[in-house]
Amino acid sequence: MIFKLKLKKYKGIWFYGFSGSGKTYISKILKKKLKNSVVVDGDNVRKLISNDLGYSKAHRKIQIKRIYGISKLIIESDKFPIISTVFMSKKINNLCVKNKILCLMVVRDNFINIKKNHKTYKNKLNVVGKDIFFDNFKKKKIINDNTSINFRIY
Repeated sequence: MIFKLKLKKYKGIWFYGFSGSGKTYISKILKKKLKNSVVVDGDNVRKLISNDLGYSKAHRKIQIKRIYGISKLIIESDKFPIISTVFMSKKINNLCVKNKILCLMVVRDNFINIKKNHKTYKNKLNVVGKDIFFDNFKKKKIINDNTSINFRIY
């Protein structure tokens, strides 16, 4: 899989998508390519900052609002945030567009088979893609076909 990313016109990048789609993996690879970058993983933010929140859609909206604020602080420090979260709302997506943060939904190829076996989707409630869904807005997507990942950044 080859990604061509024209990142010079952006101040950050935000990957979002279902659990197991490859967001964190892609973030780590991109981090190695960009010297001035900082990875903001939603799971880490939840453990360290948002441990007062649950997993309902309302709490997920609060979580991504906090992550958006963290990304703005990183940008103000002249760094490039690479963000990964499970959830995205129309409101935060619009704020990202306005503030030149590229939002990309990571879609795992053949995800139906992965979903059957992934621990997140078994016997849990408030799971994005199972009983919580994204707001209706135009999404830019990248397909993770589970092959080696190459970024072409220009």
